[in-house]
Amino acid sequence: MVLVSFIAILLSILVVGCGNKKRADSVNESQLISESKSSEITQEKIANSEKRDSSSTSQASIPTLFIHGYGGTDFTFNAMLTRFEAEDYGKQELTLTVEPDGGIFETGNWQSDSSNPFIQVLFVDNKNNEWNQADWIKAVLVYLKTTYQVDEVNLVGHSMGGVSSFRYLVAYGKEDTQPVVKRFVAMGAPFNDFVAGNENQTLEALHQNGPLVYSGRYTEFSAAIQQYPASTGMLNIAGDKTDGSKSDGTVSLSSSLSIGYLMQSNKFNYQEVIITGDQASHSQLHENKDVDERIAEFLQYDR
Repeated sequence: MVLVSFIAILLSILVVGCGNKKRADSVNESQLISESKSSEITQEKIANSEKRDSSSTSQASIPTLFIHGYGGTDFTFNAMLTRFEAEDYGKQELTLTVEPDGGIFETGNWQSDSSNPFIQVLFVDNKNNEWNQADWIKAVLVYLKTTYQVDEVNLVGHSMGGVSSFRYLVAYGKEDTQPVVKRFVAMGAPFNDFVAGNENQTLEALHQNGPLVYSGRYTEFSAAIQQYPASTGMLNIAGDKTDGSKSDGTVSLSSSLSIGYLMQSNKFNYQEVIITGDQASHSQLHENKDVDERIAEFLQYDR
């Protein structure tokens, strides 16, 4: 009898023990499920955050580089950039001064989240040739990519700055060590240099057949045009003082617009506009509000 009671008590203890163990297992399973759900939620939040970051990067505005002409300084684009800032097109963030050896001196404060940042590019040797200036433009773009992880830029060049920018595009524009040039604006750029012999050619004939006389510069551009990056749109702005000279007082319409023949015959994205009147002179193109509006529209600045 005592033995039976002892066995009954022992069985009771074992049953209770097994029940406690089962509840403990249930708690552990519940914790695992909860932790799994928490992990899924966390991963989802991270994924959503990455999507937002990626979206915000893709929508970030593209820096625009402003490149002066022969003998130019910061004076070339200072007034234009002041007007652009007043119109809320963007803000000047940096000035990059390039030494003859390609070294770069930076002033300003780069903001990665800035809307339409403007960058002035200044050459210490501002009367050097277009080949060296093309190399310096490359140095600036490599600097922007390695220092600030800039992947796309716009270029705006006045006069020789437009020629050197085009030289850069056909020489280096397809390389992946620099940011992609999204859009390029040239103002009063002598693409066919100052060669004589095209004065009497009509613009219609120029567009259809190219210039009658090629300069050495234009010959090289003609040979290299296939290297122009197909994704880079171009706006070419020429000035006509309407004084009978068919020029902006320095660069002829024929020279400035000659590049259109190469661009259009090779089916690149190309637009051109002729600015007329008193403010269409060579040194006034970057002071002209009509030019401002054309550039802002082409570069798709949001007000």
